[in-house]
Amino acid sequence: MTSGLRARVGAVRLVGAIGLAGAGCSGGGRDTVAPSTDVVGNRAPDAPTAGYDYVARRPDAIVALAEARGVDAAVARAAVDRLADAVEQCVTDARRRGSSVDGAARVVAQIDAGGAVANATIRVDPRAGAAATGVLCLLAPARLLVFPAASAGSAAADRGFALEAIWGASTPR
Repeated sequence: MTSGLRARVGAVRLVGAIGLAGAGCSGGGRDTVAPSTDVVGNRAPDAPTAGYDYVARRPDAIVALAEARGVDAAVARAAVDRLADAVEQCVTDARRRGSSVDGAARVVAQIDAGGAVANATIRVDPRAGAAATGVLCLLAPARLLVFPAASAGSAAADRGFALEAIWGASTPR
């Protein structure tokens, strides 16, 4: 065979190989979804979210109720909303002062027979500035919450709550 003929045969083989490879990768099909009557939207405000009893979302703070013992659900949600508002305001004020405001924390507290928050503990994210912001913006307002007094015959020692919060730039948008 001459070199010109070899070149033409090689080119034909190359075109054939490309054609076979292209046939296996056809783009003829489309992804389709059958018509549906499913309704997608916001869930009810009292529906559990990601393992939490209630989640209050603000632009720069999220406060989630992990557990409330011996407290009516509506009262616990109202307390979490008040706390989320307080955290949001505190974080906004700290940001205006130029303080570091990123962080997360968990607060666990008991509620005494009179309805005051007692024996509150906090675990704070180890980031710089998170401890100060957590104590000032989350723990202090949580200690100021007041719940209804325990009713006669109820076990006041069993009342309490656990919540988690995240604030600042770490807050999921």
